[in-house]
Amino acid sequence: MIKIKVAIITDIHGNSIALKEVLKDAKNNNVDDYIYLGDLVNELPFGNETLELIRKTSKKVLKGNKEQYLIDYDKDKYNWENIQFKNVKFMYNELSEDNLEYIKGLPYFMNVEYEGVKLLVAHGSPFSVQELLYHNELELINKYTINLDADALIIGHTHEKVWFEKYNNKLVINAGCCGVSPYYVGQAEYVILNIENRKITNVEMRLVNYDMESVKNKIIKSGILDIDKILMNLTYNSMNGNAVIKKEFLHRANLMMNQKGKKIYRDDAKGIYKYFKLYDDDIWLSLAEEYKKYFVF
Repeated sequence: MIKIKVAIITDIHGNSIALKEVLKDAKNNNVDDYIYLGDLVNELPFGNETLELIRKTSKKVLKGNKEQYLIDYDKDKYNWENIQFKNVKFMYNELSEDNLEYIKGLPYFMNVEYEGVKLLVAHGSPFSVQELLYHNELELINKYTINLDADALIIGHTHEKVWFEKYNNKLVINAGCCGVSPYYVGQAEYVILNIENRKITNVEMRLVNYDMESVKNKIIKSGILDIDKILMNLTYNSMNGNAVIKKEFLHRANLMMNQKGKKIYRDDAKGIYKYFKLYDDDIWLSLAEEYKKYFVF
């Protein structure tokens, strides 16, 4: 009887410190293989280190919307001067040429089979890296499972806690968020899939501790705070038990743009950047002044 353990890791967002601990935990749990569901980089500024860890452990790797942002920027070099956009430029400039070419070659979804068990893995949905399949999106989930030629659909992208459920006699798994979860402080989330006797016998949600102080010090040393402290503070707050701050900040930025009659999506945007929200610098800076009492950096 063949038993296989597969680690499903998604939404690392450049948190190499969290990923290192996850890989140790997976090894200690005798994992046989690894699947990465995208959003590998582009949030915390440790992209190269993160990608090197991934490339050493698996060839079953997807790109997410965060990779696509960098790929699209490489193609068109948008001349957007907004403070907020400088974060993406920093991430782009941080990546080595080899790692940039690597993420360009990654697929959007993949069919994987272990001893007759078929998995369809995707970042957002089988249709788009940008599409969000939340646990309560029953219509969308039904759409993608009604004629699914696989035993399981495995996704990420939403940053929800791990969930799994059967729809149309197919297993749907959201593997949570490894690197920037808004639900856990100093804990990385991933899934171990147990396959035995040609069946998925268990979906195990793993929570792994990592050192937030090390993340903070590494952010400081990276140089990204010289580019835009605001977005990095919002991200760190979200990871550090104050996810409501980032959510409220961006919601208010949307309202203020609407009040000014301004668009949050650029008319000249192409590709996935059509979904990338940009706020005017005066709004960005005025909100940062108001929320600075919550900022760490």
